Amino acid sequence: MRTKVARRHQITIPEKIRKMAGISVGDVLEISYEHGKIQVEKVDESWDKVMKETKGAWGKHPLFKEMDDAVEIVNWMRGKK
Repeated sequence: MRTKVARRHQITIPEKIRKMAGISVGDVLEISYEHGKIQVEKVDESWDKVMKETKGAWGKHPLFKEMDDAVEIVNWMRGKK
């Protein structure tokens, strides 16, 4: 499918693509440029999903391995207990 770059460098994502990707007004999209192509990805900001994906990710880190999750790590870095 094709779309045209508008006045303020905006593009319209065709309805068919929006529906297939589950994109709605207000969704956050990650845009990158790799190997001559512009890539657009919907950012899934589901807290539960993020927590599941990062659980155990710091298991080998000397300080963070004892912490339960990313929230605890961020709080520690911010000086919160």
